[in-house]
Amino acid sequence: MSDPERKTLRRRIVLFGAALATLVVAGCSRVPRFGMSPPATEPQSKEPPTWFVADCWLGTGDVVPRNPGPRGDAGGSAFGTLTLANGLFEWRVNYARLSGPATRAGFYGPAAKGSNGPLVVELPPHSQAEQRGEGASAGYELTGRSRLTPAQMADLMAGLLYVSVSTQAWPGGEVRGQLQRSTFGTHGG
Repeated sequence: MSDPERKTLRRRIVLFGAALATLVVAGCSRVPRFGMSPPATEPQSKEPPTWFVADCWLGTGDVVPRNPGPRGDAGGSAFGTLTLANGLFEWRVNYARLSGPATRAGFYGPAAKGSNGPLVVELPPHSQAEQRGEGASAGYELTGRSRLTPAQMADLMAGLLYVSVSTQAWPGGEVRGQLQRSTFGTHGG
């Protein structure tokens, strides 16, 4: 390789390196630093949300009226996603350690915590629940979907629907939980 060709090659390598360094610096300026958000370059969307997520823990302490006597450590959880465009509510209800098989489970309301409301959606019978585990510690899961009316959708989003699971020993409900906007995945939630 002649001397002029080497100089040209060196010049191209230097220019390529400078261009690459410029791209790297420009790219790094777009990466947010720890604890800082990237600068807003586009306006935030004014579109309303397309779904609403609700959840709750089921326990014996929220049953109304409170039943006297021991009820063990019965409990559970509920999780659901409401599609706002069409009222489709897809849900999953888990319960465990009840005094016996569930005789009725459902979503009730409108009712605030501490009060009762009428049945809104009856869940499938216990015989259709999927069993998780064995013996006395076995848990059960019911899943499904229901179409809510606009009024029921508003009640759900306002925290006025609750889940109740009844047994033969506790026909008014052995466990209950008030559905609220889910904070799952929210720091500190």
